[in-house]
Amino acid sequence: MEKKKFIFILNHATSNPMEVIGLMKIASNMKAFDDTIELDFFLLGEGVQLAKKGLAKTISIEMEGAQVNIGELLDVVSEFGVKFYVCQAFMPGFGVTKESLIENALVKSSSYLGELLLNGYVPFSLNM
Repeated sequence: MEKKKFIFILNHATSNPMEVIGLMKIASNMKAFDDTIELDFFLLGEGVQLAKKGLAKTISIEMEGAQVNIGELLDVVSEFGVKFYVCQAFMPGFGVTKESLIENALVKSSSYLGELLLNGYVPFSLNM
């Protein structure tokens, strides 16, 4: 049986934290239920900011009567060994440099997303 592969596409950060939280919760639940799946994130547009050290910890919203911090969710997802592919084209516009990236972030061009899709990764995104 072929291994299941998913790529979560995030193009928001500060302007739509609900979308980020939704995807990170879904991803962490999927890995918790089946750690054998391949699951990574591709950050585009504003989403590249999530790979900047410390920024995710500054974003939180209230859900179900409690504060949910994106930085904490990022840590949970990272514990599952996921990678964050950061689209290099958007990095300068959002002040993200290679030196400022979180540990499990890799700089890639947008064509790499196409390669992942051609290699069987199922794209996953939310429009909230």
